[in-house]
Amino acid sequence: MPKTKNRKNKIKVGLALGGGSALGIAHLGVIQALEDNKIPIDCLSGTSAGAIVAACYAFGVPLKKMAEVTKKLKWTTFSRLSISKMGLMNNSIIGETIIDLIGRGPNVLIEDSPIPLAIVSTDISSGERVVFTKGNLAQAVTASSCIPGLFVPVEIDGHKLVDGAFVEDVPIFALAELGADIEIGVNLQNFHPYLEPQNVLDIFSNVITILTKKQYALIEKSGLNTLLIKPHLEHYSSSDFAKTDDLIAEGYRATTLVIPEIKNLLEDKETLTFGASLLKLFVNLFSLKDKG
Repeated sequence: MPKTKNRKNKIKVGLALGGGSALGIAHLGVIQALEDNKIPIDCLSGTSAGAIVAACYAFGVPLKKMAEVTKKLKWTTFSRLSISKMGLMNNSIIGETIIDLIGRGPNVLIEDSPIPLAIVSTDISSGERVVFTKGNLAQAVTASSCIPGLFVPVEIDGHKLVDGAFVEDVPIFALAELGADIEIGVNLQNFHPYLEPQNVLDIFSNVITILTKKQYALIEKSGLNTLLIKPHLEHYSSSDFAKTDDLIAEGYRATTLVIPEIKNLLEDKETLTFGASLLKLFVNLFSLKDKG
């Protein structure tokens, strides 16, 4: 695991982890494959389930420990009943879990992470994209993974925030804003079919799949330095926490397929320079509004 915030005079590699509830377990396999192939992770961005994994990894939580925790989870683990007109439950347990895993107390700040980190959420009152690179880590991750309608929106600085997937499910552009030269995104939804819903997570998964198709098309065109890892998760549901080992294996397998492309980019500085300029243009066109 990288230990420093900056590698001076080196190409900066960013990893963007997308949402997908239990499918986010595949991110652990992605990171393991990058580590095994000595691909650095110089900055991280995350949305929803990806925000949880990104936050834990940025603060040094071992992949093995994360895997052990996920094996004990159910989707109801992350919720408690709430008396509110804004939602049936709240998901503050997610923030508490992050705090327990990191072990630094409830006031840990995003800007204190050993690896630069961005957490993406959506302002449900305005539809704006809100990106946290500073502030309370647990609050930001809780906001990023807040399923609207089911969970009460998370209020931070006057914003009512919900799941970041509505504005940037695979937060590639957040990586560009962190200064990444190469942006690696993990699209958990690429092969995921529309499912006959069995629970609220399946319904939400279908909604996100519908909404994010245009996002993925934009990412594919965003720059020569952008690569998407696309695990084959079509046989898994958003509540398959019990299939941790299989999901990790799928993430690992999909990542090994793009390792040669990543290594080529690391060696091709001319393409990196041109690609970075192209991505900067897309970021400006994206009309981003960030928090932090």
